[in-house]
Amino acid sequence: MTTEVQSAVAEGPRTLRALRRTWRELRLCERLLEEHRAAAVSRYGAAALSVVDLPPLSAEGEADPAQIRAAGALLWAREVEAAGLPSFVDALAEGLLEGKLLLDISAAADALMLYWRSRTTRFSSAERASIYQRVFDASFEQSFAQLVHALDAIARAPREQNLAALSARATAAAQDVAAQLSQRSGGIALYAARSISDQVRQALAVLRHPELVRALGGGSPWRMMRMHAMEVLGRPLDPEPHLDRASAALRLTNWMAGAAHGLASGTQSLPAPDAIEAAELWLSAGAGR
Repeated sequence: MTTEVQSAVAEGPRTLRALRRTWRELRLCERLLEEHRAAAVSRYGAAALSVVDLPPLSAEGEADPAQIRAAGALLWAREVEAAGLPSFVDALAEGLLEGKLLLDISAAADALMLYWRSRTTRFSSAERASIYQRVFDASFEQSFAQLVHALDAIARAPREQNLAALSARATAAAQDVAAQLSQRSGGIALYAARSISDQVRQALAVLRHPELVRALGGGSPWRMMRMHAMEVLGRPLDPEPHLDRASAALRLTNWMAGAAHGLASGTQSLPAPDAIEAAELWLSAGAGR
């Protein structure tokens, strides 16, 4: 068992579950993005492997399951970014290099410097923010809010209530969100999603270094980032609400992808219980969005 997992056990079951959940979801995102790449090859040929700015897999106004799931991976990355990764490790490496931060580390410093040197091959914080804003703009946020509230209304409905009207409202909202995700996640967005997922993996690996874990006071990556956010980033972090939203984003986009054909044909019945629970999780997390 790694040092941060041992410390997470001491912090409590919720922290340990959050740590394991992040790794599990990261692997899922990587798989979804590879499945999208395979779908792109199937549609555009082997040349798609070397194209950064791929067009969407579906025609305008249509929803494509692979595109929706891959867009879900990017939405997951946006929420994990809001939770503190990879920006915390970026700032930590820069602070050590410039002498603004002092930590009693040696081997971990080498790991941080290796991470820092590879920054020229990754998207910067500003570039990542720009991509998130372009894909998930105000129009998307409004449509997504309508979807989660429509699903939440189903969860809150009295047992004896006829759910036909609420289900129709949720279906219409899901149609809109699914079509937007299919169209907005073309181009460089999914190339960026693969790059950002890899950067999150590298950042987590750095935070697993036992020497760095000790220097930062131990515990899970989220605990260490919360403790040192002001010192490293100059602002506080509250990771857990964003981690909950990251999970909810994957669950909701997975539901929309699986139901894409039913949504498009109007044959989709009552939303799946997991989608309703995910909407409740998104709303309960708050996270200031």
